Amino acid sequence: MGALLAMALNGAGPAAAAGRVVLDRLQPGVYVARAGNAEVARANAGEVVPTLVHVTGAGVLVVDPGPHLTWGNGLLAAIRAVTPEPVLWVVNTHAHPENVLANAALACLRPRPVFLASAATASLMRQRCEACLARLAEQLGPAVMRGTQIVLPDPALRHGDRLATGGTAWEVQVHAAAHSASDTVLYAPRRRLLCVGGLAYRERVPEMQEASLQGWRRALRALSVLPADVVVGTAVGTPAQMLAPTLAYLDALAAGIAGALAAGGDAARMPGPAAGKPYCRWRYFASRHPLNVQHAWRELEDLWMHGEPLA
Repeated sequence: MGALLAMALNGAGPAAAAGRVVLDRLQPGVYVARAGNAEVARANAGEVVPTLVHVTGAGVLVVDPGPHLTWGNGLLAAIRAVTPEPVLWVVNTHAHPENVLANAALACLRPRPVFLASAATASLMRQRCEACLARLAEQLGPAVMRGTQIVLPDPALRHGDRLATGGTAWEVQVHAAAHSASDTVLYAPRRRLLCVGGLAYRERVPEMQEASLQGWRRALRALSVLPADVVVGTAVGTPAQMLAPTLAYLDALAAGIAGALAAGGDAARMPGPAAGKPYCRWRYFASRHPLNVQHAWRELEDLWMHGEPLA
């Protein structure tokens, strides 16, 4: 494993300066934009998405281009330093603003790339991107978001599709109601490369504001059986660093809530089900984990009251 790949797999920090994007090489022709393994904040300018860049020989694929025009322009400059090939495909894995609002930079290219997403992701972006753009501008400051406009994808990706980009065939999975209302996964079997968007975290407590705990667990179980060496999610790592720990945290959350429900407890008095385990050392445990308990409790309590299994 080369030095740049090792750096990426070890959770490299954010780019050195706003608007400057650093691409780390994962495989021949495959790069990932170095980003902060963090929640969106003014201090990191929302630059927290490790954008995947695949130079195919026939054009460039970009997955989750990032949070705003400035980052998108920096991403384009980094791509141009690697290859003169045109950006032909842009995939939005899910509708979170820090993943998709840099579409604005790529939409100015000629030829214009095709912007791809699942039907549910495209619909969600159409419904709420204006509100998300305003909220992100308030959170990060108007200067950071200056010039960022909404560019909507085409609802072209379906579960079971194959996306051919040059010599690489990507298998498409679409998981409804998991990390978000719709999460698109790209898997390149020959490269043993898995791009999962927001479905996998690394040493950071997952954000579950729009999640289905049970749907997310099912999605990760399905992904865990795929032969892969590298996973690109909210960070970069191996399956053992990304998929397995995220699923273990969600399983612990479900088991703790199921036990508390069976004992007649309630969410207000429930101890953290992951307390005392390695998750308490993950980033944002103190602030994010209690919110996850409350969110997951509401979901599982309804299932429990209807006699459905929680395991």
